[in-house]
Amino acid sequence: MPCVKWSDEYSTGIPDIDREHRGLFALINDLYDKVEAGSAETSVKATIEALVDYVNYHFDKEEILMTACKYADLDNHVAGHRRLQNQLQAYERSYSQDPEKFDMADFMSFLIYWLKVHILEADMAYVPHVQRHAGHAIKE
Repeated sequence: MPCVKWSDEYSTGIPDIDREHRGLFALINDLYDKVEAGSAETSVKATIEALVDYVNYHFDKEEILMTACKYADLDNHVAGHRRLQNQLQAYERSYSQDPEKFDMADFMSFLIYWLKVHILEADMAYVPHVQRHAGHAIKE
């Protein structure tokens, strides 16, 4: 059962970004399912690592898109990305060092809150700018 569900409110109208956001939803739901099922630590760790890697990939793609469109608030958006990446990496290290003491409920709450806020606030702020430059940036 998913802990976060995709809905149209998360749609940016930018196909590549929406696809990647759906991928983030899928990874978070996969992690939740593994935790709920009591999956092995190695499986949970692999999913956390995949999530960190995918976030890095996604942020790179967003930053390339915003740079191509000369998004005025790029520096602030990138700074937000770096803060989130640092938080994710800290959680990943914490889990790797001591899975038994890791606060998975806190991590899941962080992920769900972060995903929703990132898309609905930070990403939606650049959408109008990217859409104005659609000929340069949006690909089907």
